[in-house]
This record gives sequence, C-alpha cells and structure tokens, in this order.
Amino acid sequence: MTHAYSTILSPRVADKVAVGTVQILESPHVSEGPGRIANAPVPSVFHDDRGSIHRLKVGNQRINLSFSGEGVMRSGYFHNLEKSVSVLSGEVEIWLLKDDVTDKIQLKNHQSFAIRPYVPHIFHFPSGGAVLAEWWEPSSTTDLQCWFYHPYRRIVDVQNSLVSRSTGHHALLVPQDVEKLCQTDAAQPSVFRGFLSWTTGLVMGVAIGAVVTSRHR
Repeated sequence: MTHAYSTILSPRVADKVAVGTVQILESPHVSEGPGRIANAPVPSVFHDDRGSIHRLKVGNQRINLSFSGEGVMRSGYFHNLEKSVSVLSGEVEIWLLKDDVTDKIQLKNHQSFAIRPYVPHIFHFPSGGAVLAEWWEPSSTTDLQCWFYHPYRRIVDVQNSLVSRSTGHHALLVPQDVEKLCQTDAAQPSVFRGFLSWTTGLVMGVAIGAVVTSRHR
C-alpha cells in the first residue's frame, strides 16, 4: 500500500511537458543522460559518499541494487522502459512529475511501485539509509535509454552537494562479454575430454607395452 500527496514545484516549470509520452523529448528541459544506466559498465559497483549502486544483468533483465544514506537524492531523469522499484529495507520518497505538479509517494519495507516510461522522477531518502531494487521491463525492439529532466536534476544536484563531496568510482565485477566467456567455458569440457581420452589411451598403451616386454624377458 502506498500513500500519495501532491505539492507544486518551486519554482514552477515554465512549460507543461508531455509527461508519460515520447513527446516529452521535445521539451527544452530534457537532454540525453550520457553514462547513465545503459552506458554504465555492467556488471559493476559504483561507490561514493551517498552510498553505492550495484548494476547487474540477469538473463535479459537489467537490475540495480542500491544503498542510499540519509538525505540523499537520486535520479532526476526518466527512461523509455517501465521501471519497477522495490524497497528491501528502509524507506524512500518517490517524486513523480505530472504536468506541472509533483506527486510524492512514500514506500517502506517490502513495498513496490512501477514508474511508467517517460515519467521524470526523483528518489529521496529523508529519514535514513535504504536499500532499493530497480529493474526495467526487457524489450526486444529497443534498448534501455535515459534522459535528464533538468528541473528535477538541479534539485538532486543541489541536495547531494550538501551530503556528498566525492566524485565516486566504478568497480568492474567481471568481464563484460559474459556470453562469449560462457560459450568459451562451455566448449572447454569437450576439448578437455578429447585430450583426456588421448592421454589415457597413450598411458594405457605404454603400460601394456611394458607388461608385454617384461613377459618376453
């Protein structure tokens, strides 16, 4: 169960953007978000003073697991695919843009919420650290993309400048070309079995030859 309430942004956004539709990309308040989500290394862990983000891919599913400290804000952007959010511990306040009004939704332990495509949003953690799981609905026709919504992103940047001074760093977990690596690993047992059969036959041949030779002595 969630609880929602609304508040007017201050300052108010000058135009009414086409929230929830691809036409939002025409707004002067929107720009591409390079290095966000789709372009970040996967799998990897990003650390800074705000907390950490674990970027994973399980099968075709993109998943983020994140920890955020007290007072931290995240996001300030939107995606072209639906995103689901689940609170594993703590609580989060989700800001969602609706025309020139912001809805704020409170989520606590074990509560979940879906954010529609092309809807700008902010994650705010006002009362302590929280662990979130985020995942995007996979698509066979388009890749996951991200855009900044600058009125929100400015709020996030200003708030985070008060709680974090570090630039952060990525830690790559494993080689990114996992599929090719798995194919290589899958091919190795058959090669190994062939080599093992060959060496076993050679050893057995040598042993039998030694026995036959000793009997003729």
